[in-house]
Amino acid sequence: MEHFIGYIKHYAIPLFVFTSLSLALALILKRIHYQYTLPYRHLIIRKSEIFLTEITLSKPDKNTLKYKIAKFKSEIPIHKTWCKNMLIEDMIRMKSNLKGKTAKNILLIYKQLDLNHYSASLIRDFRKYKKREGIYHFQALKYKPGISLLKKYLFHPDKIIRSNANIAYLVLSKGDWQAVNKLPVKVSIITTIKVMDVLHSEKIPIPPDIDVWIQSDNPTILKLAVMTMVFYNYRNKSAEIIKLLHHEEKELRIDAIIAIRDLYLFEAETELLSLLETETLEIQLEILEALSAIGSEKTIDFLTHQIKKEEIKDLKLQMVCCLNNIDPAGLNVLGTKDADTQKMINHIRKRQL
Repeated sequence: MEHFIGYIKHYAIPLFVFTSLSLALALILKRIHYQYTLPYRHLIIRKSEIFLTEITLSKPDKNTLKYKIAKFKSEIPIHKTWCKNMLIEDMIRMKSNLKGKTAKNILLIYKQLDLNHYSASLIRDFRKYKKREGIYHFQALKYKPGISLLKKYLFHPDKIIRSNANIAYLVLSKGDWQAVNKLPVKVSIITTIKVMDVLHSEKIPIPPDIDVWIQSDNPTILKLAVMTMVFYNYRNKSAEIIKLLHHEEKELRIDAIIAIRDLYLFEAETELLSLLETETLEIQLEILEALSAIGSEKTIDFLTHQIKKEEIKDLKLQMVCCLNNIDPAGLNVLGTKDADTQKMINHIRKRQL
């Protein structure tokens, strides 16, 4: 025991103190160095902003542009990682606001400064966050030669990297959906939002395999298929969308109901009415919203009988809203027979004003 205490006293404690002091000193020196170099960094950042703005406004010819890039490269510490990251961030910001030849100039600068190789090195890095960073560079700058490298990560075992690589590949290829069946299930919401954002921003043609997607067993692919059909106003697979009303995944059932509403699938009315008796309150409310858009005499007859006996307030209010959209005159008659219904009518119509 005494030997153990002596070991702690003479070795462990001094080692711990020495290590702590060394780490503290390293942090202090790092902070001092950062503060010392901060003015220089700001100078480089300002020089970069001026250079990119000048290129944007002056629109020089190719040879002049190459000369200016070479001159700029000799004036900055391009070998420093912080400088590369700063330049790429500035280029991404500039490119998002540019079109045409000027946007191509940004890509030329990116390549002439060898920043494309830096982004590629990030993608090849063993650290996952570095890979994601490099993939984002290619996507944001629309660096099409990067497609060949991204292909290697379309089926990566890491779900996030695989998802990011697929989205970037989709952007750069302008609609090559070859790896969509490998999109990760557990990040389906994030992935589908990313895909839909790409469809909105890049004006990509409708996927040729959309009819195959709606037959998939993968909930992610089904969700993507439904959302894509709504985006392109594609009604050719209405029967398959209606079939999803009975899917075991609640979120997919909701997606199908929303698609029925947005695509005006009138043939789904009978199916929706039958589900009103058995579904959860959340889905019942979604169904009534859909029926507000596609409801006919069947829905009117159902609501006319159901509203006066419905005891769940939220559900009754949604029924009143639905009937107000498709048969306001009939709803007025119901209001004269039931004070509670009349209050709801007054509430929703006042809200609409």
